[in-house]
Amino acid sequence: MKYLRRSIIALVLYLAAFFNIERLDFQGENVIDLRSFVYILGLAAIIITLMLPYFRQRRLLVAMTYWGAIYAIIRLAFFNSVSFVGVDIYLSLTELVFLLVGVRFAHQVAIDLYDFEQAVINITLPQVNRQIRPLNDSNDEIQTEMVRSRRHRRPMSVLVIKPDPQSVNLAIHRSVEEVQKSMMTRYVVTSLTRVVADVMRRTDMIFEQPSSNQFIVMSPETNAANSVSFAERIKAAASERLGVDVLCGIASFPDDALTFDELIREADTRALRQLKAVKPQDTRSTVQTEI
Repeated sequence: MKYLRRSIIALVLYLAAFFNIERLDFQGENVIDLRSFVYILGLAAIIITLMLPYFRQRRLLVAMTYWGAIYAIIRLAFFNSVSFVGVDIYLSLTELVFLLVGVRFAHQVAIDLYDFEQAVINITLPQVNRQIRPLNDSNDEIQTEMVRSRRHRRPMSVLVIKPDPQSVNLAIHRSVEEVQKSMMTRYVVTSLTRVVADVMRRTDMIFEQPSSNQFIVMSPETNAANSVSFAERIKAAASERLGVDVLCGIASFPDDALTFDELIREADTRALRQLKAVKPQDTRSTVQTEI
């Protein structure tokens, strides 16, 4: 928490200096006169660096190079008439340094905010059931089952499970709305692991897809019709134990698709179709499963 506090204070102090640098007069003369586009670009760089996970997930050098290149392009394209000698070269270097320092502080705040949010989640939310495996790390098992189903011409179904966002209602303050909504969604998704684990069969494989806040259940030797009862048990258990509705979409091999990725897309489309078809006031009565 102290690191987050320090990084925020540093960013605030930087912004105060950045937007008041021209007020510093030396011997009655305003030496530093930044161009207007630098203020706009600097503010945009800070906001985008804070909001987009892309910059947080990359090294600081990537973000600084990106915004430094944008500054150079704008400087050469629209202010090329200004020379690069004498005071102008020092002014350009000052503008670039101010921009990159702001990116550095924003990058650190973004990292500290993410670490803080993950720490809160790890402390307050239940851990993911060990039966749940990350989808990105399970490619070998998935391909093994796909090959086996093709070779022996046996059915297999894929069930996409996700919480209905309309059934997760919170009265929260605007300043913490996004963080609390993200944590609440994560809490519901994590709690669903225990619900699914209690009703799944030993032969079923379940994979977590955190980027989409959903689960994928792979059921060998099971067609779409037989997966409906499994989906209904998950919905009933989620409604009873968590008080939320669950969207389920089912796709089967080989009737609906021939690859695992295509099965996921088809099942996900059918799950989202339920969300569009149900009005907000009727979400608690959602019991249909798309197949």
